[in-house]
Amino acid sequence: MTVQDFEKMYQEYAKKLFRVCLVFVKDEEVASEMVQSIFCSIWERRNTLKIESSLENYLYRCAKHQYYNFYRNIKTEERHQEEYAKSQQKGENTTENTILFTQTSEHIDQLVARMPDKRREVYKLSRQKGLTNKEISQHLLISEKTVKNHLTKSLAYLKVNLEGYG
Repeated sequence: MTVQDFEKMYQEYAKKLFRVCLVFVKDEEVASEMVQSIFCSIWERRNTLKIESSLENYLYRCAKHQYYNFYRNIKTEERHQEEYAKSQQKGENTTENTILFTQTSEHIDQLVARMPDKRREVYKLSRQKGLTNKEISQHLLISEKTVKNHLTKSLAYLKVNLEGYG
């Protein structure tokens, strides 16, 4: 393909191709870029390009392929933006949850500090060290029933004082 052949093709089909692309994308700037891309591709492949159908049909198929690429790129970009937005929300929620968790933990620690000594000790052995009621009773030399009573009272106390918190 010579420069003159290419220029002739461009003069004859560029406006038609632009209208076709404009119908697809409904944006003049994008349609213009699509036409430019089609003709650039033809020029770059001019030595190896073999058009087996009519030139007009070939250009129409090129326009369709440009539109499919354009549409696929838009969908990919939208998906990336949605994923980014979700990751930002998760990040914000994680930060908020961490702050809320820290504040709640501090509030619980303050409430536990106000408990009577034995009740506080039973609570800490149970909830912080993970000991069973039997292990606590053996450690503190008190009955399992007393351990259970201390835990019941401490949990009820925390529940009442944490209502409406956070």
